[in-house]
Amino acid sequence: MTQAVIWRLLGNRGDRTEFTVADASAIAKGDFLELADPNLVTAHATNVDTPIVGIAAHEKVANDGNLTITGITNCEFKATVDGAGTTIGDICSMGSTAGEVELGSTLDFEKGWAVGRARETSAGGTTSLFRSLF
Repeated sequence: MTQAVIWRLLGNRGDRTEFTVADASAIAKGDFLELADPNLVTAHATNVDTPIVGIAAHEKVANDGNLTITGITNCEFKATVDGAGTTIGDICSMGSTAGEVELGSTLDFEKGWAVGRARETSAGGTTSLFRSLF
């Protein structure tokens, strides 16, 4: 299941950044990339306790020998909203369900857990548009 769909690339074609990834990792195109170690990323799975640094620009197949993945860091994207929903302008963070976005809390931006600012008002369980903050 794709976690995010890139809606519009901003900056220099999305300001793509290369990250290190473990050979055994499987990451789908559109997965949110969670920083696990300096420059080493994994796909977001559950609760966030490390920064979100981008959205996977391409698929990474497990055990394919590739040790890098490109992350899109400057874009608008669509993602599923978790919980109570969002209002246009809200800062949103990763939810506890893989790939779902929820209304951010006080320290989410400072800790790097914020992923975007809502571009539209939406209810929980719907897909909505966000401007990336990573």
